[in-house]
Amino acid sequence: MKPSLRRLLQGLLVLFPVAAHADPRLDEKVYDPYVLKGVWELEGRTAREIGGPMAGATTSVLEAEYGVSDRVSLAVVAGFARDTSGPLAAESVGVEARVYLGQIPRLGIDTGLYLEAGRGVNGGESAAEAKLLLAKTSGRFQGRLNLIVERPIGAPSGEGYATYGYAVSATWRTIGALRLGAEAFGDFGSDRAFLGRQGAYVGPQVKWKGRPRRSPVEIEIDAGWLAAVGTDRREAASQVRFSIEFERRF
Repeated sequence: MKPSLRRLLQGLLVLFPVAAHADPRLDEKVYDPYVLKGVWELEGRTAREIGGPMAGATTSVLEAEYGVSDRVSLAVVAGFARDTSGPLAAESVGVEARVYLGQIPRLGIDTGLYLEAGRGVNGGESAAEAKLLLAKTSGRFQGRLNLIVERPIGAPSGEGYATYGYAVSATWRTIGALRLGAEAFGDFGSDRAFLGRQGAYVGPQVKWKGRPRRSPVEIEIDAGWLAAVGTDRREAASQVRFSIEFERRF
């Protein structure tokens, strides 16, 4: 990552302080920058590690979002986690905002900003998170890229350093509303060890979005299986991810 981009991501955290988790990428999704005014969105998503020392570790997220304008949406979010054994327990609660910034001239890339403020519960960490959201649509293709920076809030001296990561997807519309493609979640490192050899999870993705007949509610389903690469192979062999989202305009 270029120094200028790294400084930009650090600057985002100055704008709005946000939630970290035991596995900093297991709760992620690839956000788009778009905001729908007057639309309520309710989403549930979960991800689970398969194989290796972290097998069974699970993170689930519930998120309720409302588009207050054509450019700004606000949401409440709750995170739940379990380690390799034991029950799923609440880990964090917080608020988030998504802001559509506009399109980059000539490139056709839409941009946005994601900010989240979360408080840890049951031993979970309070933290700050910010994301630069980028999306490009061309015909049947859509690509999304999120550049992420996270920083604990209230951490002991010497432990409150920022971590950097990314979430990226590329999908193509195939039959009807079905989209097929691939996604990846990974890290750039931290203030202590930036770049170098980092891990990631990469694999196929399936998405579908549609409206049941005579229903005012639109449904979006997203599923994927991701293989561990690089240093992440030390913790798990792969991940499964699933999310379902309901949208309704009022």
